[in-house]
Amino acid sequence: MVYNRFRVNLLLRVMLLIISIAGITLVLYRTEWYMTAICMGLLLLFQLYDLVHFVERTNRDISSFLEAIQHSDFTQRFAIKGGNPTYKELYQSFNDVADAFQRIKTDKQVHHLYLQAIVEHIGVGIVSFEENGRVELVNHVLKEVLHTPHLEHIESLGRISEELVETLHSIGHNERRLVSLQVRDEQLQLALHATTLFSQGRTLKIVSCQNIKSELEEQELQTWQKLIRVLTHEIMNTITPVISLTATVSDLVEEEVVAKAVAGEMPEEEALEDIQAGLRTIEKRSTGMLHFVQNYRRLMRVPTPEVQTVKVKDLLKNVQTLLQPEMEARQIKLSIYLRHDKAELQLDPELIEQVLINLIKNGMEACQQTAGPCVDVIAYQEEQDRGRFRIDVQDNGTGIAPEDLDKIFIPFFTTKKQGSGIGLSLSRQIMRQHGGTIRVSSPPGGPTTFSLIFRINDE
Repeated sequence: MVYNRFRVNLLLRVMLLIISIAGITLVLYRTEWYMTAICMGLLLLFQLYDLVHFVERTNRDISSFLEAIQHSDFTQRFAIKGGNPTYKELYQSFNDVADAFQRIKTDKQVHHLYLQAIVEHIGVGIVSFEENGRVELVNHVLKEVLHTPHLEHIESLGRISEELVETLHSIGHNERRLVSLQVRDEQLQLALHATTLFSQGRTLKIVSCQNIKSELEEQELQTWQKLIRVLTHEIMNTITPVISLTATVSDLVEEEVVAKAVAGEMPEEEALEDIQAGLRTIEKRSTGMLHFVQNYRRLMRVPTPEVQTVKVKDLLKNVQTLLQPEMEARQIKLSIYLRHDKAELQLDPELIEQVLINLIKNGMEACQQTAGPCVDVIAYQEEQDRGRFRIDVQDNGTGIAPEDLDKIFIPFFTTKKQGSGIGLSLSRQIMRQHGGTIRVSSPPGGPTTFSLIFRINDE
């Protein structure tokens, strides 16, 4: 239907060309009308030119249309009104095809935006990239986790962690990996899950990335709390017989000592000493166990924070006032640095003071054998992330052993002879209740820095 008019016009031109050739032949062989033959020859040349132009115009239009399709340019239109009626149906078909491709392109773009909105809405980091590492899609969650505002190539993550880049390249289809890395001063535990797709001759890898550090810490804390409840139950079951034994010994004293005294007999000195030694042992162990249980209960019963607006300056001043006499007695220098005197935080001052006192005392013990011992407390708002406020407690001690760094926040783990192992665990729990975190940095040889990181609003 589209090409009927074109076919008719082409046949008419071919027929006229044949008639012209026949006429020229007839004139040359039957007559001597040379001028007529010349005129008819010129007419024949014109018809040939018209036929070639007619066919080439169609080819040009088709080539222009195909080139536009090839470059996804669906805005090109062919004039229907006012043009050659021979090409009207052909141009109309071209325009219809272009409109169909334009609708497909629009639907594809809408679908892409829809999928992108879904990916951005998901609370898990998503990145899709080709075999050469070129990133096709990445959502804001992954950018925030890795503190990377722009990500165009996987290799650019090498500045954060070469292990992460290697894992992203090597992780297989439907495989899961766990990667530990540190972004700025934050320790991350990333759970990776990959899916490989083959599309249009390309291999695409989609990797989901989730920081499970807080979940691991929460699970770890819950596990230890369960252990504490079990230990508490067992210890209390141990104390009960000890108390009963104390009563039994008292009865023996009554019978052996008091009874003999009434009868006018002297108790055996050895028996009396054994009874007294046993009583002292029972008392000592009972007292020790009670203290043991009380320390465990402290970890399990951290009070709910009573949050209020607190000036950081006043908070640090209170801590300094409490600890300054002890620091001076030990000849340890305590320095407080605050960049902005008007800085304020939403927190429970009593709980955070408890955390700071614990960290500063730990610093005192760590550096007391060092020449020129000092503990510095530095409070400031981060320049790169205005939504975080830090309080660093730094000592110039010898540092923490590398094998102990991952254990110091575990309940009851301690490197001190007289330590209970709950101070840092309590501190981390208190910071989690405030929506913040506590981090530690201790290179070999020191210094050791504990950082309290609070989340604040933009204001």
